[in-house]
Amino acid sequence: MKDVFRKTMMAGLGAITITKEKAEQLAEELVKKGELSKDEASKMVTEVLEKSREQKEALSETVKTEFSRIRGDMGLITRQEFEGLEARIAVIEEKLGIIREVEVIDQVVEENQEPQEPQEPSEAQAEGK
Repeated sequence: MKDVFRKTMMAGLGAITITKEKAEQLAEELVKKGELSKDEASKMVTEVLEKSREQKEALSETVKTEFSRIRGDMGLITRQEFEGLEARIAVIEEKLGIIREVEVIDQVVEENQEPQEPQEPSEAQAEGK
C-alpha cells in the first residue's frame, strides 16, 4: 500500500502541484487505516514533497531550455540583448545630438555672416577683354 500511495502521489502533474496539506491529508488517511505508522507517514510526506520540488525544478528548467531554443529559432532577442541595444542607441543619439548642434551652429553662423560687397571689375574686365 505504501507503494500505491507513493505512486499515486507522484503520478503525472499531481506530483508537481501537490501541496504539503494534501500530502499530509493522504498520509493521515493511511495512518487511520493502519497501513502506515505516523513515523512512516511523516517520512513519506517529506519524501513526496522533496520529489515534487525536484520535479518542479526539472520542469521549469525544461521549459526555459525549450523556450530559449524556440526563441532562437524564431530569431527573437532576449530582454538583456534588447536593453543593450537601447543603451547603444542612446549613446549614438547623444553623439548625433552633438553633431546636430554643431551643424545648427554652422548654419546660423553662415546665415548671420554679412554678405560681401561686390568687387569693382578690373579695367580689363570693364573693357570686355
